[in-house]
Amino acid sequence: MATDLTERVQEIAEARDVAESEILEQALERGVEDLWIDLVLSRYVNDEIDRETAIDLVGRDRVKRAERELQVVEDDIQWGLSA
Repeated sequence: MATDLTERVQEIAEARDVAESEILEQALERGVEDLWIDLVLSRYVNDEIDRETAIDLVGRDRVKRAERELQVVEDDIQWGLSA
């Protein structure tokens, strides 16, 4: 698995004509950003932060999508309980 990752990093670096370290830095930044968004939305869904705070931190579109996804899950649960 590590070899696959190393090869991918090398291939991306070559294709973009940048250093492998730059690719790794970009990957880390993207990963941390995704984890941050997940944390904020989780806190919002669990009523640990309010909607406006969540919007300020990750944007209105992401909050709306999380709300839609939560509604779908709740609808599925209700459907399952009534079946």
